[in-house]
Amino acid sequence: MTLRRLTTHAELLEASGDDPFIRYDIPTTLEHPGVALGAALALARRTHTRRLGLLVMGPPDDAGDLLSAMAARDLLDGHLTHVTVSHGSIEAVGRHLPLGGGNDWEWMYAVSAAPVGAAEERLVTLSEDDLADIAALLEVANPGTDARPFELEGQRWAGIRDEAGRLVACGVREPNIAGWPILSGITVLPAHRGTGLGRVVTAHLTREAVREHGVCTLGLYSHNAVARGLYRSLGYTGTHCWSSRRIVAT
Repeated sequence: MTLRRLTTHAELLEASGDDPFIRYDIPTTLEHPGVALGAALALARRTHTRRLGLLVMGPPDDAGDLLSAMAARDLLDGHLTHVTVSHGSIEAVGRHLPLGGGNDWEWMYAVSAAPVGAAEERLVTLSEDDLADIAALLEVANPGTDARPFELEGQRWAGIRDEAGRLVACGVREPNIAGWPILSGITVLPAHRGTGLGRVVTAHLTREAVREHGVCTLGLYSHNAVARGLYRSLGYTGTHCWSSRRIVAT
């Protein structure tokens, strides 16, 4: 098999078989060229949190062969902080990179959304005036979220307050690194979980994104079966399963 250099988004899409993750999560102007070998491809790219990581897609054997070829040709950027690999290929990639801790997660997208529910009348738009309330809710109910309230441009926060005015649910829609909508920070106060508030926030933000851009994306930790079921019921599909690990300095 021959190592192929991928210098454009179109080449990356072709090599991936027109994969939705490449279409909606990778910028059309590549910061770094990608490479492909067999059914695997790799690309150094910025994540939604703007860190430089290595994306590796493909089955274990081809992914391992690709990393071996990259290492032999000194193509592994020394500034990489982490790697994201198709689930099942992390062991093969780990033979060529010093990996630390991390997590398994999933990426989904929707091009349609559920109809408006009656409970959406409780939704309110949140602004920077609500920053303290959002931060307090995230700290209590979702401390591991990547959501960064009002630190990035284009954020649209929505939430629900209880009768006493306390923020009990929230979420944000914002442009991802490629400019497509991504949901983040979908959070419900523990005492209010199971009442449908997360569904209301998610459905509303998804509907806005699909109406304005034709698509909405999101990520979730693989252990969160409840969230996965919710998202699928709202029209999300195209699940990609990933393993992300830190690259340990040697």
